[in-house]
Amino acid sequence: INIILTKDNNSYRSFYNALLHEGYRDLAALLQDGIPAVSSGNRKSSMDGMTSYGQLKTILCEGGVPQRPVVFVTRPKLVDAIKKKLYCLGSDPGWVTVYGMAGCGKTVLTAEALRDPQLLEDYFPGGVHWISVGKQDKAGLLIKLQNLCSRLEHDSTLSQRPPLNIEEAKDRLRLLMLRKYPR
Repeated sequence: INIILTKDNNSYRSFYNALLHEGYRDLAALLQDGIPAVSSGNRKSSMDGMTSYGQLKTILCEGGVPQRPVVFVTRPKLVDAIKKKLYCLGSDPGWVTVYGMAGCGKTVLTAEALRDPQLLEDYFPGGVHWISVGKQDKAGLLIKLQNLCSRLEHDSTLSQRPPLNIEEAKDRLRLLMLRKYPR
């Protein structure tokens, strides 16, 4: 408990959630009154130009960004490093690659970086489209690429058939990224 108290409010909430979901409801009940409120920070309404928390959740959910796990340990230095790389893209299209061993938290950290409303508003105004590729056979990869094409073409006036092979899917995605979704 002393270690958790030296950390930020997210650590306390994470510890509480872990107790609650791992079968220690009695201990969690003892800590319930001390749970820090989730502050909205300096978030403004969308009328001020800033994405509201509800809009942020909708954008991330529609884009398929994974939700924060029930047991979440904040790693602000690593999340900030990912955000800085995303901000470095500026107005030029580009890529940020997050790599590491399986299970080290790449997905959680990257999804957490995308929860920054200012980052989404400034650099991803059309939202985000999250795909997890991992180790896929060609059929599985084609399905993921077809799904992404479908999501990106959802508002297109011309209904296109799904790409029939990986090369066609790559070409269609390349054109979509260049013409319709440069960011």
